[in-house]
Amino acid sequence: MPVVTAVRQPPLKLTYAGLVLSLCVQVVAAQEPPRTANYQSMADLLAVGEYKEVQEQLVDLINELRIEVGNYDLRLATPYLLLGDAQLGMKQPKDALESFETALHIQRTNSGLAAETQVETLYRMSQAMADFGDYTGANTMQERAYGIMLQRFGVHDNRLLPSMLKLIEWYESNRRYSAAKILYLKAIDMARSTMPNDDPRHVKLSRAFALGMRNTVFPPLTGESRFRGFPVRVPGYEPIPEGIPLPSSYSLGQRELLNVIARLEADTEQSLQQIAIAKLHLADWYQLFGKESRSTRLYRELWEDMAPLPNLRSEIFDEPKLLYIRLPQLAEDGLSEPTGLVELLLTISYRGEVTGRVSLRVEPKDSDIEYATRMAAREARFRPAFLDGRPITTKRYRLMHRYPLQSRRG
Repeated sequence: MPVVTAVRQPPLKLTYAGLVLSLCVQVVAAQEPPRTANYQSMADLLAVGEYKEVQEQLVDLINELRIEVGNYDLRLATPYLLLGDAQLGMKQPKDALESFETALHIQRTNSGLAAETQVETLYRMSQAMADFGDYTGANTMQERAYGIMLQRFGVHDNRLLPSMLKLIEWYESNRRYSAAKILYLKAIDMARSTMPNDDPRHVKLSRAFALGMRNTVFPPLTGESRFRGFPVRVPGYEPIPEGIPLPSSYSLGQRELLNVIARLEADTEQSLQQIAIAKLHLADWYQLFGKESRSTRLYRELWEDMAPLPNLRSEIFDEPKLLYIRLPQLAEDGLSEPTGLVELLLTISYRGEVTGRVSLRVEPKDSDIEYATRMAAREARFRPAFLDGRPITTKRYRLMHRYPLQSRRG
């Protein structure tokens, strides 16, 4: 009898860091280091947590440089940036922000207000501001960095994609999915118009796009506390005129998942498993959005196609798969606060709907949270289990919901 906890990751898995690196590496002009400094060695020490040692070296180096070359020489920018990195590592975000601001002032004095060299500094400033709770300022830095790259490359140059995806990641990390959707639409159009049709990066971007469209309708359970109420002004965005409807997230996501399947099927080097997983993502998409007839048909086709992969087929179809549930007060991974527990026994129909709910455990006793969990389970979406290629009803399916007790205190 399976025990399932809340969904922690949506079915389309793709790290933004990997996507950014795969699209291209944003190159920022390096500062010319002084002869006496080994910045790479310092960066290596920072990477392993030797913050205090590096901080002391940099303070001495900066003082010597200021005597030698003055306060605004471009060679001071790099040591100030590394000093800020060390201060961030030592949990001193306000001191780090001061160091980053000094580096930014030096860069602008020498290279101008729109210099590309300042972009990484703006990202560092954003991190420092977020660390001490100034999310409005942190968002301003993120948008300013993207605006500089937009001005540098223009909206039709795919070298802008890494910066675009970085801003998307920032918006989504703060649960600003509508703002992310604006940039996703720009990113996918840019990729289509600027990259060769057989470029494998199309598949990665389409999958990220589909996940972004899903999040606008079914935001992930984790990170609920990370919604920030800062104002958003997407650089380069012109509002859609009134009366012109935007395409739905459902249709946009479906389009990109179909594109992924078509590209993989056209590539003779793709394996049966890779194609099957792409089709499974589309079938789950239909199921998630309540298109059961489409999803069931595709699930049954997949069950047949995956006969040469019995272990994978068993993993996918032997038990129901929870696709989405809106649980109340979800306990975040990695937090040490005390947690309560509601454990339910569910009946899941052959259509993936919850048709029965029985409470097994409620610790501590709390009728409100038990009721809210039961109501959430009633609206949950599942991929049904299959037997001999047909969907079946599953009884005695256990769902465990842990929630933070601390948030329940007055």
